Amino acid sequence: MAGFELRHLRHLLALDAHGTLQAAARAIHLSQSALTKSIASLEDGLGTPLFDRSGRRLAPNALHAKVLARARALVRAADDLQREAALFRDGQLEEIRLGVGPVVALGPMPDVLARFRERFPTVRLVIQVGSTTELAPALVEGELHLIVSDREQQVVDDAELEVEALGPDPLAGAVRPEHPLLGSETPTLAHLLAYPRAGATPPARMRRFAEDQLAPLLGTAPTADIRCDNYEVLVSLAETSDMIVLGPRSVLDRYAAMGRLVVLPVVYPSPPSEPAVMLAAGRPTAPAVRSLANLFLGRDATA
Repeated sequence: MAGFELRHLRHLLALDAHGTLQAAARAIHLSQSALTKSIASLEDGLGTPLFDRSGRRLAPNALHAKVLARARALVRAADDLQREAALFRDGQLEEIRLGVGPVVALGPMPDVLARFRERFPTVRLVIQVGSTTELAPALVEGELHLIVSDREQQVVDDAELEVEALGPDPLAGAVRPEHPLLGSETPTLAHLLAYPRAGATPPARMRRFAEDQLAPLLGTAPTADIRCDNYEVLVSLAETSDMIVLGPRSVLDRYAAMGRLVVLPVVYPSPPSEPAVMLAAGRPTAPAVRSLANLFLGRDATA
């Protein structure tokens, strides 16, 4: 029985991710025959097949899932070891891959990045904007160095993340300066429900609160009629209609300061946005990554 190599495990993971030998081979820039040979070498090294080959397609057998889980852990550990060696050798990263939620992208991120560039002018920043549901798995898999986004529960195992909160950000509503709600009468939550609403994709806990707590009281869940994670699009909609933009107060305050929106004096009964800095637990962290995290947390970059 021959042994197997780490590359064989990577090829198994690629096959699982892409579903077919043809798609996986294309994704990892191998010929289909070379990938087939690599999978066979892994099976030879293990001394047992991982697929049922009686049909036209490879069908994973009972052992496949167990080997896949171990392969994922081994590849992740090997990648972490390479990162740690690179940090020891070079002392600095050339590139930081940062994931942020749409609220963070419009809130603290611009100021934080300006300060970061002053301290680390040669470090490239690659920024991915998305929901925590999208970003957290990418962080755990090593595709991102850190994320700053709403703390979404049950996205990944809490033990896999190092989490530090930035502080709650209450939900608010805002409208164009000429909106009918800005007349003489002080608007209430009931007034808000009479107009169309737009907002970013809410965390699961906010959706549950609206459905379980508010809908029975108001007769309807006060959710958004339009969902878009680009606040610039939402604000443009509000500027040309009676649409109410729902979002964290910090984001709406920025647009109010520009004169584009007016924040409504209504207490919106919903859990606040809870942005947090998240790193992969147990993974070596480059000084530049730690400094970027500290800047988001309002600390000195050298803390």
